[in-house]
Amino acid sequence: MSLASLLMPEGELAVIRCETADKLIQCGDGDAALLYLYVIRRGSAFDEAQAMRDLHLSKERFDRASFTLTGLAIAQSPTAAELSPPTAPRYTAAELRTARANDHRFAAICDTAEGILGRPLTETLLRTLYTVYDFMALPADVIIELLSYLGRDRGSLRGRDVEREACIWVDKRILTPADAQRYLAEVEAEKPLRQALFQALGVVGRNPTTPERALVKLCLEKHFPPETVSLAMSRMRRNIGEFSASYLRKMLGAWDQKGVHTVAEITALEPEITRKPNTDASVNQPPFGTGQPAATSSDQLADWEKTWLAEVKRRRAKQQESR
Repeated sequence: MSLASLLMPEGELAVIRCETADKLIQCGDGDAALLYLYVIRRGSAFDEAQAMRDLHLSKERFDRASFTLTGLAIAQSPTAAELSPPTAPRYTAAELRTARANDHRFAAICDTAEGILGRPLTETLLRTLYTVYDFMALPADVIIELLSYLGRDRGSLRGRDVEREACIWVDKRILTPADAQRYLAEVEAEKPLRQALFQALGVVGRNPTTPERALVKLCLEKHFPPETVSLAMSRMRRNIGEFSASYLRKMLGAWDQKGVHTVAEITALEPEITRKPNTDASVNQPPFGTGQPAATSSDQLADWEKTWLAEVKRRRAKQQESR
C-alpha cells in the first residue's frame, strides 16, 4: 500500500497549517505529533486522562509531549496551548473499596498482591494499584504479571516500585500477557549481566538500593560492561574516598557522551593516573564511608568532577550551618 492511498478525499476534515506541520516534523518528537493529532481530532471533547489511555502514554511521556507542544507555540488548536500535565486522581477510601467489591478484574489484582505480601493491603498500596489500573490504564492481567515479577525479583511489593515499573511497562507498550512474557524473558536473559554489574558495584549478600538499581539500569541502557563499572568504582575511591551514586552516574554519563564504554576505550582516552607510593595507606586508598576524599590534586580531575566536588562541599557546609 502506498502512502498516497492514506489520503482521505472525503468525510470530516481537520486541517492544519503547513507551518504547524513543519514545526512538528522538525521537533522530531513522535509522541508530541501523535498527541497533537489527537487534540485536533477531539477538539473541545479533549480529556487528558482519556488521551493517555487512548494513546497508551505514561504520565512521563504525556508530560514531555505536552511540554514540547506548548514550547512550539502552536495555536492551530484552541486546546493545544492549554495542555497541562495530568494529575492522578486522589481516590477516596470509599472509592477504593467500591472498586474492589464491584470490579472483578481489580479484585484479582488485589488478591494477587495480597498473596505476594502474605497480608492485607494497606490503603496506600491499594491506591497505587488502582492508580495503575484506572489512571495509567494498564490491563488487569498485565498488572498481575507485573506484580508477580516484582514479587519474585524483590521478595515484596512497595508502592514506589509498582508505580515505577508500571511506567516502564506503559512506555514499552507492554499491554498484553504475551508482551509481558516477552519482556520478562528479556529481563531473565539479562540476569547474569545484572548480577555481574551489581557485584561490580559492591552489592553482595544484600538487596540493592534504589540508586544502585538505577545505576545498573543505566549501564544496561548504555552498554557499560561490569569491567567498566569496576574501573569507575576504583576511580571514585581514589578521587572522593566514598561511595556516591550521583558521582558514578556523572562519570558514566561523561564517558557515554565521549562515546567510550569499555575499559580499553576509556583508558586510551583517559589513562590511569599513577602515583608514587605513600606510607600512609589512608591517603592512597581511603575506605568507603569515611567521607574523606583521596589526595588527588585538582589538576588531575575532570571539569565535571571539580563541579561535583564543589557542589558536595557547598551542601555539606549548608548542612553544618543548619545544625
